Amino acid sequence: MTKHLPTLSILHYVYGAFLCVGGLAAVFIIGVGTFLSSDLLVADSGEQVPGWVGGFIQAFGTTILLLVELWGALNLLSGYWIGRRSNRTGSMIIAAVNCLSVPIGLALGIFTLITLASKEVEDAYTYRP
Repeated sequence: MTKHLPTLSILHYVYGAFLCVGGLAAVFIIGVGTFLSSDLLVADSGEQVPGWVGGFIQAFGTTILLLVELWGALNLLSGYWIGRRSNRTGSMIIAAVNCLSVPIGLALGIFTLITLASKEVEDAYTYRP
């Protein structure tokens, strides 16, 4: 099973980068909230949107952005740990959280959990030449 560790590390790097780039879509949500809070909308349509709506959408977009970027960074960190054969428990926790994202995260999480749970990989993590 240790032969799968380099591939697993690369997959975590790719998935983490995918999450970080995809999380930038939340910037659009923040922009919509900013637009709803601005005076441009009032000048065009003459209608005022309640002030809390724009602020709520901005807060929602910022929360999504932070969570997705953190999730991506943790996957990048897990790829680093797997490549260096350190912090097996941390990588397993991140793999369990990845299982919440269907289908790519689920496949990566299951593959990671199965690989890291094997006795051969556990021995490789504890052995330091």
